[in-house]
Amino acid sequence: MADLRRYLQIPTSAGPVYTADGGRVVFTSDLTGVAQAWSVPAGGGWPTQVSGGTQRIQRVEASPADPAVVVVGRDAGGDERTQLHRVAPDGTVEQPLTADPATIHRFGAFVPDGAHLVYTANDRDGVDFDLYERGLAGNAARRVARLSGSQQATHVTPDGAGAVVVHARSSMDGDLTLVDLSFGAVRVLASGGRYRPAGWAGGGRFLFVAADRDHDHLGAWRLDLLDGVWERVGPGDADVEEVAVRHGAGAFTVNVDGRSRLCWFDPATLEVGPTMGLPAGVASDLRLSPDATRLAFTFSGARHPSAVWHASVGGCDARPLTPAAAPGLDPAAFVEPTVATAPSFDGLAVPVLVYRPAGVDRCPAVVSVHGGPESQERPVFKPIYQFLLARGVAVLAPNVRGSTGYGRRYASLDDRDRRPDAVADLDAVARWAGVLGFGPLAVMGASYGGFMTLSALVAHPERFAAGVSIVGMANLVTFLERTGAHRRSLREAEYGSLHTDRALLAALSPISRADRITTPLFVVHGANDPRVPIEEAEQIVAALRQRGRDVRYRRFDDEGHGITRLDNRVSAYTEVGDFLLDHLL
Repeated sequence: MADLRRYLQIPTSAGPVYTADGGRVVFTSDLTGVAQAWSVPAGGGWPTQVSGGTQRIQRVEASPADPAVVVVGRDAGGDERTQLHRVAPDGTVEQPLTADPATIHRFGAFVPDGAHLVYTANDRDGVDFDLYERGLAGNAARRVARLSGSQQATHVTPDGAGAVVVHARSSMDGDLTLVDLSFGAVRVLASGGRYRPAGWAGGGRFLFVAADRDHDHLGAWRLDLLDGVWERVGPGDADVEEVAVRHGAGAFTVNVDGRSRLCWFDPATLEVGPTMGLPAGVASDLRLSPDATRLAFTFSGARHPSAVWHASVGGCDARPLTPAAAPGLDPAAFVEPTVATAPSFDGLAVPVLVYRPAGVDRCPAVVSVHGGPESQERPVFKPIYQFLLARGVAVLAPNVRGSTGYGRRYASLDDRDRRPDAVADLDAVARWAGVLGFGPLAVMGASYGGFMTLSALVAHPERFAAGVSIVGMANLVTFLERTGAHRRSLREAEYGSLHTDRALLAALSPISRADRITTPLFVVHGANDPRVPIEEAEQIVAALRQRGRDVRYRRFDDEGHGITRLDNRVSAYTEVGDFLLDHLL
C-alpha cells in the first residue's frame, strides 16, 4: 500500500492565463516542489518553467498586447507580502517591478496597451490599499488614488481611462467602484454584498459581475454603466461563482452541492447555452482565449488532482492541458464523496460530504472542518483524504452554518455571538456519524477549521479520539490583536470587535477552557503566518503541556498560513497521518 508521500507528490496546477497571441497558457504549478510559473502550448505539449528560485509564485497574469510579457506575484516564506515581477513565457527574463518587502502588492490588471498595469498596495500605513499605475519599462509607480481599507483592482476599462476596484469591508460585504486613472475620482457602482467583476461587453458599456447585491445567492449580472441597470444571467437559486466574458463569448459556473456546473451564455442576448460535461469536482479560474474560441480553467475533483483543463467555446467536452500524473497510484481507485445532511440541534440540515472506504460499512472516521469560515468544503482532490481512505478510515467533511455556497443567510448564521451554534453543528455531525456506524472519530481542520477543532475538543472532548489543528486560532483576542493590520477589520466583522466584544471573544476562545481538552492533539503551524500568528499555536501547546496533556507540535520556520513546500508537507502530513491512524486503528 502506497505511503502518503506518493499522494503528496502528485503535482497540482492552477490559475491559467493565455498569452496575448493565444499561443501559450501560463499557470502556476508545484512540479518542482514549490509553486512556480510555467507555460504550455495552448494546444497541448510539454510545459516550460517560467520562474525560478525557492519562493512560491502566488499568481500569474499575461499582457493583453505583448505575448512575451507575463507578470507574477511572489512572496517570501509564506509571509504574503507579495512583490510583482515581469517574466517571459520562455523563462528567459525576470525583472522586479516592486521591491518593498514590507508591503503587500495586489496585482490588478493590465492597461489595454499592455505597457502599463494597475495594482493596489498598503505601503502608506499597512492598512489601506491605494491604487497605483506603473509602466513595464522601468517607470516609477504613480499613486492614482488614496483609498481606504482592503481594495483589489480587477479590470481596466477598454479605453484605458478607469480601473474597476472592489472594496471589501468583510468577506461578505463591500463596494464595486470605478476609479478614474487620470484624476483618481471614485465612482461607486454598487454597495452592499460580494462583487467579482468578470469582463466587458459592448465596447465597455457593459460590465459583467458575479454579485449577490439584494439577493441571497451570488448571481451572474450584466451592469449597464450608462443607465445603471442590472440584468441577471442564469439561475437565481444557487451561487453563480465565476463569470468569464470576451468578444461575444461567455461562461459561468454554478455551485450545486459543492460541485461545479459550467455553462455557456451569450453576452449580447444573455441567453444561456449548453452545460459542459465535467466530472464531479470544482471548476475555477475561468479564462477565455484572446480570440474567444477556447476556455482554460482549473479543475479539481476527488479523482482528479488540480490541473489546467481547456475546452472549445460552446462545446460540451473538456480535457486536461497540464499533467496530473499519480505514479504508483490508480486515480480510478480514489474515493468520491456522496452528499448527506446531518440534523443539528435546531433542526438545521448540515450538508456533509461523506467519503467512505470501498466495501466498508462500519469504520473509524475523521471529521474534517474547512477554514474560512466564509468558505465551503468541496469535492476537490485532497491527498490526506485518499491516504486515510486507502487505510480504511472514512472522512466526513461538513459545511456547518457559516459556510458559503448556500446563500448569504446560511453564511451569516455563525456571526459573532452565534459562534457556538457552529460548534454545536460539529457535535451534531459527530453524533449523527455514530448512529451511522462510524467510529471512533477524530476531528481535524486548518485555520478556522483549526479553531473549530479546538472548540470541539473543549465542548465535547468525549466525542473524539484525536484532534489535529493546523494554523488554527486558540485565542480570538490575541488573534485579532496580532493578525495583519490590514485584515483586522475584515475579521472583526465576522468574530466581533476588540473594542466592544472583547469579553465575548475571550469566552469563545478555546484557550479560556484549555483544561477541558483531554483528547490527544497534534498542532502544526508556520512561523511566518501573517493571518494566524504562530503565537496561537504556541499558547495552546504551552497550556496543554503545563497540564500534562498529550500534545504534539510541529513548527515550520519557512512556512506561512499553510504548509506549501513539498518536503515540509511530506514531513508534516506523514506525522499527522500516523498520529490519526495510531488513535483510530
